[in-house]
Amino acid sequence: MTDTPTAAAGWYPDATGEMRYWDGHAWTGHTASNYQFASESSPKPAPADAVHGAERIEDQPWRRRWQFWLAIAVAAFLGLGAIANAAADNSTDKDSSKLSEPVDPVRVSDAPTSGTEPAEAPVALLFVTDQKDGDSWVASDGTEYRLGLVNAPERNEPCGSEATAFTAAFLGAGFTVDAYATDTHGRTVAEVFDESGDSLNVALAKSGLGNDRYLEEFRHENPELGRRIDSALAAADKADCRQKAVAPVPLVKKPTQTQKPVKDCMVGYSPCLPVVADLDCPEIGHPVTVTGSDPYRLDRDGDGIGCD
Repeated sequence: MTDTPTAAAGWYPDATGEMRYWDGHAWTGHTASNYQFASESSPKPAPADAVHGAERIEDQPWRRRWQFWLAIAVAAFLGLGAIANAAADNSTDKDSSKLSEPVDPVRVSDAPTSGTEPAEAPVALLFVTDQKDGDSWVASDGTEYRLGLVNAPERNEPCGSEATAFTAAFLGAGFTVDAYATDTHGRTVAEVFDESGDSLNVALAKSGLGNDRYLEEFRHENPELGRRIDSALAAADKADCRQKAVAPVPLVKKPTQTQKPVKDCMVGYSPCLPVVADLDCPEIGHPVTVTGSDPYRLDRDGDGIGCD
């Protein structure tokens, strides 16, 4: 039997056209695409047994096409990575859009909602810490308040103690203020309300214990309050303490002409009173005889004696 001649070992095109190394007996796994020493010379004709070798390789397609499947696997891996990255970017965009949206405090709150408007916080009440008289006092916030557009008698004047007691009882449970001005003594002028919202300014005028001494002079500061005090004074009965008071006979006839100050004393009073913008009886502390025009308005009942 004659032996079949075989080609010498070398690089030849296999059945698929790929340059593959023939070892002289069979095809090897080295191809021009995976072996760095592959010949770059012109393709040689396939050896006699190369066809049979190629058929044997074709009988095992997973070996013959491993480059193809490797390329498919790499492409699939890269495709899955791209999809994952796109999903992550989309998720990040959604999170960013959520962060950029205005936050609804009702929606994000852990507290249950009843579908009704939340109740307003209660207003903090003030309390009297140092009462001067019926129309002025120091409060728990450290401020000295003066009732606006209504005047109460001083403690040592007729009805003074009654007015002081009326204010103390009215504000006993606490109060709020609507401040609108400051007087010459640095006091905060305000309309004052008890815990129920009733106005002390109006109530004091309506009780007959408050008067209109400063009403016209300062009405422009709060015209609306002035109208309500007008109505209260018009409807007020004379307080019992005023009904019992008997006006004494004037001791000194008031002069009609304005006198000049003597030795830094305000005109119209004896003993001497200092010359200031205004002066109240609590600041004086004793009765004085009104001998002139009474610029400090100390003689409210017209008996010639101030701060009695």
